[in-house]
Amino acid sequence: MVKNVMDRLPLNDGYTIPGIGFGTSGISERDAEELVFKAIMRGYRLIDTASWYKNEEAVGRGIHKAVNAGISRDEIFVVSKAWKDEMGYEEATDAFNRSFDRLGLDYIDLYLIHWPSPEDGKNLDTWRALEDLTESGRVRSIGVSNFNRGELNELIKEGRIRPAVNQIPVNPSQMNADLDDFCYRNNIVTMGYSPLGAGKVNKNKQLAAIGNKYDKSPAQIALKWCVDRDVVPIPKTSHDERMKENLDIFDFELTDDDINTLNNIDEKKTVTHKEGNNQNKRHGSRR
Repeated sequence: MVKNVMDRLPLNDGYTIPGIGFGTSGISERDAEELVFKAIMRGYRLIDTASWYKNEEAVGRGIHKAVNAGISRDEIFVVSKAWKDEMGYEEATDAFNRSFDRLGLDYIDLYLIHWPSPEDGKNLDTWRALEDLTESGRVRSIGVSNFNRGELNELIKEGRIRPAVNQIPVNPSQMNADLDDFCYRNNIVTMGYSPLGAGKVNKNKQLAAIGNKYDKSPAQIALKWCVDRDVVPIPKTSHDERMKENLDIFDFELTDDDINTLNNIDEKKTVTHKEGNNQNKRHGSRR
């Protein structure tokens, strides 16, 4: 379990991933450079972007700015993704090349399929492109986002390389517990986007009550709950104080009663696609 902002979790390919990251979805090209730079200087070591976010060039500039300020590139873990219209072997290869050029880095730490395709064979063709890209040295780890168990199973059974990560929505109102458990059993790290539930957690009275015990905000309680479960949350914010606050979660411990309360908030929203409606089971941290 991650104990401080510099701790990392092991990936199944021998690399490691920071335990919390900074998300850039919805951040404009105009603002991304300075926000990414600030995030890294604040202590974030994982930066999540995607071709769909239309900000990769600015994200790359922000990373270079931090490196020029003295942060080692090897400390920074950079994630990008291929969008829905970039699926297929050739398409995904070209998409990666475009992201690689826009970011302007020597390598990308983790490259993901952003969304699964409903077309038969398309996910596997795209995955084979990512597998081949790892041989170039320009990407270290590969994974997926928004994949359900059936879609993951196809890649596990048919692919040469097991996905290192599945990035899905995870917060106390949307645990995705069955899928998270599946990933855990198959040595796939869960990254949690929307860990603050698009702001919903700040309005939750149960989160607020737990936060009052530790002088923490509901958002900090939700992020602590994620990292205690070995889920890598990627909160996003354009506010400097919230950027700082989101990292200030390592000086207290949630009790078993806290965790039980948080696990009972779940509204049973899941990543389903073709798989059907998986009911989430409640489970605690993996301490």
